[in-house]
Amino acid sequence: MDILSIVIIVIATILALGTLYFSVKNRGLREVAITLIVEAEKAFEYGKNSEKFNYVFENFYARLPTLLRFVLTKNNVIMFIQRVFDEIKIALDYENIKK
Repeated sequence: MDILSIVIIVIATILALGTLYFSVKNRGLREVAITLIVEAEKAFEYGKNSEKFNYVFENFYARLPTLLRFVLTKNNVIMFIQRVFDEIKIALDYENIKK
């Protein structure tokens, strides 16, 4: 094997491991977001959506590892939380339609 082949294999391995790591980390972060969304639903009255979202955002952002705070912008976190919420809502709406 020449040096170029070794470098390509190393880079491919690093990319695969990185993708796997972020996939696992993303699932863990999704679980945290879901837990916080449920807590907010219990803690705040119906219709207090901005308070619920602020609760979820502040607690989620505080739990992020410091390294991720440097990589992710607050807007990225907001979009992530919103996407998780939307997925939950779609699943619940689907369940209600089936009943």
